[in-house]
Parts: sequence; structure tokens; C-alpha cells
Amino acid sequence: MEPPNRSSIWRFPEFASYNPPSNYNDNELFCGGYSVQYEQNKGRCGICGDPWNEPEPRDNEDGGKFGRGIIVANYKSGQIFPFSVELTRSHLGRFRLRLCARNNPSERVTQGCFDKNKLMLMDDRGKKLGIRYPVQERTGFYNGSAFLPENVKCSHCVIQWQYKAGNTWGHCKNGTFKTGCGHQETFRGCSDVSIS
Repeated sequence: MEPPNRSSIWRFPEFASYNPPSNYNDNELFCGGYSVQYEQNKGRCGICGDPWNEPEPRDNEDGGKFGRGIIVANYKSGQIFPFSVELTRSHLGRFRLRLCARNNPSERVTQGCFDKNKLMLMDDRGKKLGIRYPVQERTGFYNGSAFLPENVKCSHCVIQWQYKAGNTWGHCKNGTFKTGCGHQETFRGCSDVSIS
């Protein structure tokens, strides 16, 4: 919810002049669901949470129904910025924030671009968490701060939120089975920002 992702912009009055389309299922950017992601798409997911098998541009990607390039926040290089994630249901696990820096909005955003800038996170009590924010057994808002890289400037960056759940029973790397191991449901969202 902060910075607002492409599917949730319609919920914020300050962006009403852009006439963003409403997505009443903006809490379901989960790669089509577990079976679609892992059985149909072999674990793949659209970079902004759409099912991989949808035609490009997918709804939440650049040029898609919700990917209209509306800049929702302006930051400065090296800034610590606040974020807020609303979970309507906890699936345990953890989430991350990544940044794709670009200056040309017609340049295609890729997962490789996001992976170049994994943002360091801090919880709402000021505890540094590294690049993963652990999700507890509670719904509601998860607030914190993220650190932007010192050397990144871009007129149209994209921040990717990725939530890897941890509540599915699966096969662990050490050969055992337990909740949180193996394939887990994935949620994603993208926000358009600028960094000066």
C-alpha cells in the first residue's frame, strides 16, 4: 500500500485524476495461485504477480491494464523510505523489496533488473532485517523502511514487492518434510517511482 502498487492506486484519492482502473482483487496478485504457478507454469510467475501464462503485457506489467506508469512517489538516491504492506491473510514466510532502475519507460522490466537491487529492510521498531521481512501469524499492516542504493538515480524506477509464503507442507533440502519447505505460494506487486 505504500508506495501504492499498480493494482491498488485506485484506492488513493490523490491519484484519482489519472483515472486508474479498479482492481477489487488487488490482494490476489499470486501468480494465478499455487496450482497455476507450479503445475501449469513450472514455478514461473509474472514479474508483478500475474500468471505467467497470460499474454504479454500482463495486466500489472508495463502497458497492461494496470501498468500505466503512474509515478506514486519521488525519492532521493540513498534515502530511507517508509513502506506499508497490508496482508488480508497471513501465510507466514517472508517478503522482499527489489528495485529496477531505468530512465526509459518503454524499456522492458525484467526479473534480472529487479535482482540487481535487493533493498535492505528495517521493521517499524527500527530493527535491521537484511533483505527479508519475516511474516508473523497476523493479518493487517506490516510497516517498515527500506534503504535505497546511494548510486541509483532514475526517472521511472519500478519497486517489486515479493511475498514468498511459508505455510505449505513440503520437501526440505535436507530430505525431511515440514511446513515451509518446498514450493510455496508467491505474491508480487509493482510500484512506479522516481529517484533523483
